Amino acid sequence: LASYQQPSPSDCRATNIIEVKVALIMHAMSTILFLTLLGFTTGFSIITSRPNAAVGARPTTALAAKGGSKKKKGIARTTKGFGAPPPKLEDVLAKMKTRTPDNANEVDCPCGSGKTHGECCGPFLSREKKCLTPSDVLRSRYTAFTWRNIKYIMDTTHETCRDYREDRVAWANDLNKGGMFDSFTFVKLDPSKEEDGKNENESFIEFKVTLRANEDRGGSVAGQETIISERSRFVRAGADEAWTYASGEVRSDVAGLEDVALN
Repeated sequence: LASYQQPSPSDCRATNIIEVKVALIMHAMSTILFLTLLGFTTGFSIITSRPNAAVGARPTTALAAKGGSKKKKGIARTTKGFGAPPPKLEDVLAKMKTRTPDNANEVDCPCGSGKTHGECCGPFLSREKKCLTPSDVLRSRYTAFTWRNIKYIMDTTHETCRDYREDRVAWANDLNKGGMFDSFTFVKLDPSKEEDGKNENESFIEFKVTLRANEDRGGSVAGQETIISERSRFVRAGADEAWTYASGEVRSDVAGLEDVALN
């Protein structure tokens, strides 16, 4: 056996330094390997974001790509699983019945002006013209009630009116259910002259509407005519702005219709 020679202190220090360096290298390689494997095994993360913190805000699910792919990162959004979107006003109105004839522009206007609908109230109801006088509002709204144009009734109602509603879908449904005088036929509109209000942006008109009952209902006999009298208030925002319906005081000669207003 070869004789054993004890190493010197300098030799021990060199050996220790080498061992430390090797340990550090091995630790670094293990860390890199772990992070690489973690990125590939994680794949995709599901992120739930709430763009609006208000009550009732709809959460949005986003799938964000993360590692393990050469494809460009992107985000796909979906509302699936969080309920159907609210109905749109145009879709709701499209399902409601109307009394507008197919040849509306060619027939006499219901407001009784003696002109055809296309020459009289038609451009107001189609929004080609705006109501520049209170009489324009009165006649066109009477025509809208006659032919069941619910959207025009809402569009020409001032926001201070008691019937005005921010939720136009709910408003349209209420009018469709019980606000369009479906049990009556509109016979005649008899308006008086415009009256000045407290300023140039307020006006009043007194008028009478003759209705004919279509059936025996609520104290009315089919064919019976009744007259509703109303003093309506109209307002506008400025000299060049359109007039709108704001309120009305109603009187009727039939029990059950005393508080009915064309609004």
